Amino acid sequence: MAELYNQILAAGPLDWLALLTSLAYVWLAARDNNWCWLFAAISTAVWAWQSFFVYQLISDGFLQLFYLAMAGVGIWRWSGQRKMRRRERGSDVGFAEQGLGREDLLDDGMIAQTDVPSIRSMTGREHAYTLLFGLLVGGAMYFLISASFTSAATLPDALTTAFSIATTFLLVWRRLENWLYWVVIDAVYVWIYLSNGAVLFALMMIINIGMAIYGYFNWRTTVLNRD
Repeated sequence: MAELYNQILAAGPLDWLALLTSLAYVWLAARDNNWCWLFAAISTAVWAWQSFFVYQLISDGFLQLFYLAMAGVGIWRWSGQRKMRRRERGSDVGFAEQGLGREDLLDDGMIAQTDVPSIRSMTGREHAYTLLFGLLVGGAMYFLISASFTSAATLPDALTTAFSIATTFLLVWRRLENWLYWVVIDAVYVWIYLSNGAVLFALMMIINIGMAIYGYFNWRTTVLNRD
């Protein structure tokens, strides 16, 4: 507790910016809000600097650069889905006013069908691919970084980096179970940051675990209501 208090006092503007924008990102993502990606971009840019030059977590630093790119993908994909859903709802109203059903027009080929991805559960194959990607890429990163860099907690850092990459794709592609993967990943990060004396960031990961649990049940409600 004393160490946490000291780190809170010692935390600079960049530390607080990374922490607060990261928490905002997770909270908004859990609520399925597209603004989450803006906060993700800010947080990851700052956190990359901290990981490379302050905590010597090389894998995590590269992970933050990946997150920065994925924030742009997330903005594009999520906003595109919302526009398509709004057009779809507007079309439904127009069809109802004309006494027509959507299927009447689609069957006639007057409106092209569009695949609008929504929150859904993962298949067994998707779980298998996620686990295989995390283990293989994490192992490869471990050997590469061990041979080229001096890094703290090299194997756990590499594995959490690989699984975080896979799980970020699950989040962007709106898979419900992405939140369960984040619970496990963030729990490992708690141990990594505590082992390296980053108590403040470990506390943030504990908060992230709570928000990931909230995100799972919030998204699950959406899936159940839709079905």
